[in-house]
Amino acid sequence: MLNRLFLDKWNIEGLEDLDYAGYLKKKRETLFSQLCLLGALAAVTQGAYDLYDGFPKVMSIDLGFAFILFLGHYLNRKGKYYVAALLIFLSSNLILFSFAAIVPKGVGIYLLYFPLIAFSFISYDYHRRYLSFGFTILSIALNGILLLTDFQPFGTINLQPTDPAIPFGINLLVSILLLSLGINFLIKINFSWEQVLLDQQKETKRLSEELVKKNTSLEKTNRELDSFVYSTSHDLRAPLSSILGLINLTELESEKPSETMKNYLEMIKERVNGLDDFIQDVIDYSRNSRTDLVVDDVDLEKLFDKVLLTNRFLVNTGKVEISTKIDVRNKVKLDKSRFFRVLNNLVSNAIKYSDLSKEKSFVHIYASKEANKLIIKIEDNGIGIEEKNVEKVFDMFFRATEKADGSGLGLYIAKEMISKMNGSLELESKINIGSTFIIKLPV
Repeated sequence: MLNRLFLDKWNIEGLEDLDYAGYLKKKRETLFSQLCLLGALAAVTQGAYDLYDGFPKVMSIDLGFAFILFLGHYLNRKGKYYVAALLIFLSSNLILFSFAAIVPKGVGIYLLYFPLIAFSFISYDYHRRYLSFGFTILSIALNGILLLTDFQPFGTINLQPTDPAIPFGINLLVSILLLSLGINFLIKINFSWEQVLLDQQKETKRLSEELVKKNTSLEKTNRELDSFVYSTSHDLRAPLSSILGLINLTELESEKPSETMKNYLEMIKERVNGLDDFIQDVIDYSRNSRTDLVVDDVDLEKLFDKVLLTNRFLVNTGKVEISTKIDVRNKVKLDKSRFFRVLNNLVSNAIKYSDLSKEKSFVHIYASKEANKLIIKIEDNGIGIEEKNVEKVFDMFFRATEKADGSGLGLYIAKEMISKMNGSLELESKINIGSTFIIKLPV
């Protein structure tokens, strides 16, 4: 037992994966049981000595104390650690007080209070330290009574051992031994967790270096991929422009093209334009991810006019009432290119998905400034979006309605651009009622 308490090296392999509080509690419980058994053995030995010295009544107290210590060990093994600790520390204080009161102070019973106080702090965790302080106060109070009564609180009781030096030496030795056990326990706990921290530090350093390498490799791959996407997208637009040119030449050179021919050419043109729009979305996404912000002084009124001018040839533009209200008089500092693309996307969507069955279709654009934020609202009474899809509209390639004929990238790219500008893009929408997009940007 002593070898286990003093000399064994605790197995800390894999300790970093354990629960610290649970591990420490288990160690406390193990130490507690070992001390109970050691104390019971010492009490039985002392009882034998007292019987030999002619004090059978004192021997009965020794054996009673040994029984209590063994009971504490039993309760601890049954999972009643805190009940066992309460029993042992309370009974130990009272029994030591009783012993000190009936034998001369030269026997040194009071010496056992020092390890008792030390182990009351070792046995309880931080959250139950009030119990440790409580037992400490009890020990001090009982020793105070002994000192005030000259170690005779029950009156003069003459239980003089044959040689007081022998029990004094035993009590001193036991006190030193128990204190050494407690200090050794704390040293082991400290050493074990120092090793764990050192191992974790090494592992953290290794993972950090590995992460840096992977991030460097990932950044390189992303740069190459962005460059490839950007270059390829530009290269794809050239043949599309040639195809559109050939379609226009075919329309011009055909004196009387049939209706079927016209329909075919129009369908080809629509498909080419759709593919061109998709490629432009890919270019916008690539440009947004690989280029930094370029902040300029932006005149909102002129920028809104440019957005409306860009969308003037959309199919529904002439059937929708479009209005702007700008409550910002001064120029604002923004990334003009990104902000224009976001506004253009939102306004074109509002026009494209307007509900012409309503008596009056509208798209209202508001701009205001609150504190240090620019607030842009684009409100329409179009077909709206189902509530279950409101959060999904900003996902890549998501299309909220069957009428959607775009790439599904527009709103995703718009949100990415706003995020790049440290702002937010939100949507409020109800099906068949309309939608409101809200942009908030720091300015």
